[in-house]
Amino acid sequence: MLSAVILGEHVATRAIREHERLIGHDLVASVDSILFSASARSRANVEALAGLPCGEVERKLAELETHLRYIRAVALAENGRVYCSSALGSVDVPLSAYLKPGRSAQSIALLAQTPFQPDIPVLALFRPTGSNSGVLYIIEGDYLADVLVHGVRYGAQSAVLAIEGSGALDEQGRFHSGGVIDAVHPTEVTSKAWPFVIRVASSPGLVARKRWGYALVFGAVGLLVDGLIAALYLLAFAPRRLLLGAVRHGLRRGEFHVVYQPVVAVASRHVVGLEALLRWHHAKWGVVSPAVFMDEVESSDMLAKVTRFVLQTALADMNTYPPASPLRIAVNVAPRDLERKGFVDEVIAAVKSLPPHVSLVLELTERFLLSDSARTSAAFAALKAEGVKFAIDDFGTQHSNLDLLRRFPFDYVKIDRQFVSQVDTGGTGLISGIVTLARHYDLQVIAEGVETQSQHDGLLAAGVPYAQGYLYQRPVAASMLATSIRTSTAIAND
Repeated sequence: MLSAVILGEHVATRAIREHERLIGHDLVASVDSILFSASARSRANVEALAGLPCGEVERKLAELETHLRYIRAVALAENGRVYCSSALGSVDVPLSAYLKPGRSAQSIALLAQTPFQPDIPVLALFRPTGSNSGVLYIIEGDYLADVLVHGVRYGAQSAVLAIEGSGALDEQGRFHSGGVIDAVHPTEVTSKAWPFVIRVASSPGLVARKRWGYALVFGAVGLLVDGLIAALYLLAFAPRRLLLGAVRHGLRRGEFHVVYQPVVAVASRHVVGLEALLRWHHAKWGVVSPAVFMDEVESSDMLAKVTRFVLQTALADMNTYPPASPLRIAVNVAPRDLERKGFVDEVIAAVKSLPPHVSLVLELTERFLLSDSARTSAAFAALKAEGVKFAIDDFGTQHSNLDLLRRFPFDYVKIDRQFVSQVDTGGTGLISGIVTLARHYDLQVIAEGVETQSQHDGLLAAGVPYAQGYLYQRPVAASMLATSIRTSTAIAND
């Protein structure tokens, strides 16, 4: 909106100046026409009289003057003196009373008065006819004022004709010495035919109308753009804010819970671990998939609360339903968690509260690359010292970076389900490559999303040691873990 106001002010100023230029050009053309009419139409007849005795040409000069428009008098000059006038007859006045001394070329000058008519401004036009003679035309200032007043009628506060070093004449016929006028920052238009300028300054009423008009137009445009921006903001960010608000309320109302999916040894199908999976059952929306909200959670301030909820819930469930055999519990965290203040202390406290034979694995997704910062490296080191293991989740998708395996001490690599599903069509080459790469870095491989026996057989052939998926067990509540593990073990023994 501020940009619209500033732009509107700028455009209004340009429009005012352009209006002043149009008025100025029109007035210049009118004054040019007066000067041309005063001198050029009967130039040959008048100039033929120059240098002749006044007694011989006085009558003829008076007759010619009556045919010249805008002219008060025509006078003849010789040897720097005006000696004959169409209005006064024989006179003897120095030419310097009308023009600056030393001017031999055609020139014009504004005069506050003449030697014969005080306090009546005129415009003097001199045309040389020889080295020592010439014709002087005296143009009424009132004629010029009548022209200038047209500018006022078209929105000008003042319209002034000015000649450098001579003076200025305003629209009211007042003479100003030095060309000074009472207008702020007027627009000047220069005549291309004569040495004068027209200065135009807009009236306050015109300025106000222009500024208000453009302010309304650009203000409306600004409001429209603001509205569009607000609409785009709502379209882009309002759903995210609503979703995060719903997550925040859901945590308070107990709508979230954690389920567990077993991880089995591919060769024996014995359960060796569990992955804690967050689930949301909204009061109105029903079951909400983690794919809908976790991306937004991981990039917001809600991440800490959600991660803390899963970690504490898993800890409580493991203590409530302790496993009968050694087991590792995997909890998903984001790279931003590792840089969060207090995260390491929370995890260490959880590790110390786990029941015997239960270890913790933190699974980091590749949605956002791990930053190679001092805090991240320190978090890895501190947690590894407490026996915490690390896994890269969904390896091979999105922001995969092999350099992560070199820079950070991971223990497991989890192959994404999209690669596991290709085993049914014989696509085990990529999986075998990942297994070879993992062995190079002394890592264990876990395959996700195993759903068919052929996928299981392909993973076994490719040397994948661990897997999880619906083929082995669907995610179950903590209360059903013991039954689930016993069922998987029985199947494995069969």
